[in-house]
Amino acid sequence: MDQAFAGDGFTVSRVVVGPLDNNAYLIRCNRTGKGILVDAADEPEALLQLVEGTAVLAVVTTHGHWDHHQAAKQTAATLGAPVLVHPLDAAMTDGSFNDLEMGSLRIGDVTATTLHTPGHTPGSSCIYLDGVVFTGDTLFPGGPGATRFEHSSFETIIESIVTHLFSLEDDTVVLPGHGEATTIGTERGQLQTWVDRGW
Repeated sequence: MDQAFAGDGFTVSRVVVGPLDNNAYLIRCNRTGKGILVDAADEPEALLQLVEGTAVLAVVTTHGHWDHHQAAKQTAATLGAPVLVHPLDAAMTDGSFNDLEMGSLRIGDVTATTLHTPGHTPGSSCIYLDGVVFTGDTLFPGGPGATRFEHSSFETIIESIVTHLFSLEDDTVVLPGHGEATTIGTERGQLQTWVDRGW
């Protein structure tokens, strides 16, 4: 477990779990001790250790691919919290997840913004707080997430990145679903390269 980001009134901790090295993140309000778990991917015991001492309000799933929610039901049941996913990706889960609404997401004293960023999957979503954005498999260091799936679209993921992510400040830290962090400014300058190569 490591601290991935410290913001104004909140901290972000990360643990890497599962065979695909998925990032699971805890966003925690410093004053209230309330938080949300982002992508309960695998290894529920590691996730419960990550959130120890935090009143978890919800388990938020960035998209419906199996590797991002394998431990969601078990972890959420232990914590007494709902699992949320965009309704367009509900069919990729077992149908027991609740709808992740787009807009404001309150975490104690801090407010996150949920963004619908389709392309990798129809319901892919990102979570933005001041200074940091959780991108799931929408944006990584060096390019967008894979769009080789039947339900994916390269043109759509590029539109999502340009519209919702590249509108953020250059120094916004990008915390992806796999791998290490980057910044919006670092990735913005590579856009034409991605478009030219087509992936």
